[in-house]
Amino acid sequence: MKQYTQDRESAAPQGVSRRGFMRRAGAAGAVAAGALGAANAATPGPQRKARAKGVDYDVIVLGGGFAGVTAARDSMKNGYKTLLLEARDRLGGRTWTKEFEGHKVEMGGTWIHWTQPFVWSEVQRYKLEVEETPDGKVEPGAELRVLVDGRCEVLNKLEQLAPVLGAINKYFADAGQYWERPYDASFQWSEILKADKLNAGQVVQKMNLTPIQRVAVEAYAAGLSHGPLEQVSYLENSRWWALPGSSMTALHDSCGRYKFKHGTVSLINKMVEDGRPEIRLSTPVKSVEEKGDHVVVTTASGQHLTAAAVIVGLPMNVVHNVQFMPALDPLVAEAGRERHAGTGIKLLIKVKGHVTKTRVSAVAPPTHPLSFLATYSMAEDHTIFVMFGPDPKHIDYTDKAAVQKALRDYFPEAVVEAVDHQAWTEDPYARGTWCNYKPGWFAKYYEHFQKDRGRVFFGQGDHGEGWRGFIDGAIGAGGAAALRVKTRLG
Repeated sequence: MKQYTQDRESAAPQGVSRRGFMRRAGAAGAVAAGALGAANAATPGPQRKARAKGVDYDVIVLGGGFAGVTAARDSMKNGYKTLLLEARDRLGGRTWTKEFEGHKVEMGGTWIHWTQPFVWSEVQRYKLEVEETPDGKVEPGAELRVLVDGRCEVLNKLEQLAPVLGAINKYFADAGQYWERPYDASFQWSEILKADKLNAGQVVQKMNLTPIQRVAVEAYAAGLSHGPLEQVSYLENSRWWALPGSSMTALHDSCGRYKFKHGTVSLINKMVEDGRPEIRLSTPVKSVEEKGDHVVVTTASGQHLTAAAVIVGLPMNVVHNVQFMPALDPLVAEAGRERHAGTGIKLLIKVKGHVTKTRVSAVAPPTHPLSFLATYSMAEDHTIFVMFGPDPKHIDYTDKAAVQKALRDYFPEAVVEAVDHQAWTEDPYARGTWCNYKPGWFAKYYEHFQKDRGRVFFGQGDHGEGWRGFIDGAIGAGGAAALRVKTRLG
C-alpha cells in the first residue's frame, strides 16, 4: 500500500498570499515518490461494489485526520465500499511528521500514552514503537527556569521545586468535583454548569501565590489552553488533569513524554494499509445533501458523488464552510465561526551546542514570546527545544534573531540556528490548534455537538468525551461514527 509521507506544499489559505503562508507555515505534505503525484490523484481501494443500491459508495468520509482515517478503515473492515476525501495533499490533519534539522519532528499532535485507550490500542494492534521525550544526549536530572521580576530563577532542587508543584496541584484541586468520570460529562453535569463560565485565568487570580508560583501556574495553564487564559474554560484544563489520574506526573507522562518513534504518520500509514479505502487528496468538499435514501457529496471541482452514508471528520472550526442540506445545526455553525480556544503556537528551536545538559523546562508570564519551553531532543552539537505559546503574533516566530533575543532571557549565551512551526490558525483546513472549549460553551453548545442527522454522521475529534482534542479522541470519535453507520446500514 502506498505510504503517506508529508513533504510537499499544501494550498495557501484564502486571504493570505501563498508566499506569505508558505514562509510562516513551511511545506506541507504529500505522498511518497511514485505514489500520488497528481494534484487530484486517487488511490483505489479493493475492487468492491457498494452494498447499497444506486450509489457510488456505501460510505464517504470527509477529512483525512485521525478521525477520518479511523472511520474509513473501520468502514472498509465492516464490509462497506468507502471513499475518503481530504482537502490537503496529505493525510494526518493537525498531525504532521516532517524533518527539521536532521530530526523527525511533529508539527502538530505528538504525544501518546497508555492512559489514552484508543490510540494505545492502535499501538498494540500494529506493534508500533514509541520513544521518550527528550531523546539524545540528555543527562539524568531536570531543572525548571522561571522568568520572574526581570530575572531568571533556576530551580533544580526538590526543596525549590516542591512549592511550584504544590501550587500546580492547588490549581487543579477542584478537578474531581467536575470530572469524577472524565468520560461522562453528564455524571457531574450540575457541577459543570456551575463552573461553566469560569475561565482558566480566574482560578489563578484567586490563588495566594508567590511571584515564582504565579508565573509557573500561569505558564502551565496557558500551555494546556494553547490560547489566552481568559478565553478557555477552566473546565477544560481540569479535564486534562482528571483524565490520566489527577497528578502532575501522570499528566506530564500522558501529554509530553511518549511519542511514535517513526512519527504520527507511521500510524496513519498502518491504518490505510489495513483498511485500504479509496483516497482522494486535494479534494475539498463544497456541499453535502441528504436525499432521504442516499447522500450527494459535491466536491469543489463540481464532481457529484453518492453514498448511503457520510461521516464528517472535519475540524469544528471549518465544518461550517461546507454547505449542508438540510442545514447544519445553527449552533454548531455558530461555534465554528466563533472558533475554539486553541489559537496558540508550537515552535521548534534549534540551539547551537548544549545550553544545559539535563532536561529543562522554562516558563514565563503568558505575555512573554516563549512562555512554556522544554527540551525536545539533544544531539552532539545542538539542542532542540519545543515551545508552546498562547499567541502566535507575540513576535515574528520565523525570525531567528527575534526568537534568539527572547530565548536569551532564559539562556543568555544561546545561539539560535533554526526555527520552524506550522501556522495552524491560518491553515484553511484547521483554523486552530487542539480544541479547548471557551467559557460558557458547555451550557450553550455541548448537546449540539456530534449529533448525527439522518444519513450524515459526525465523528469529529474536537468533540465527544475523554481525550477529545487529542489523537486519542480523534480515533475514538472516528471509530464510534463508523460503528453507528454499521448499525444504520446493517
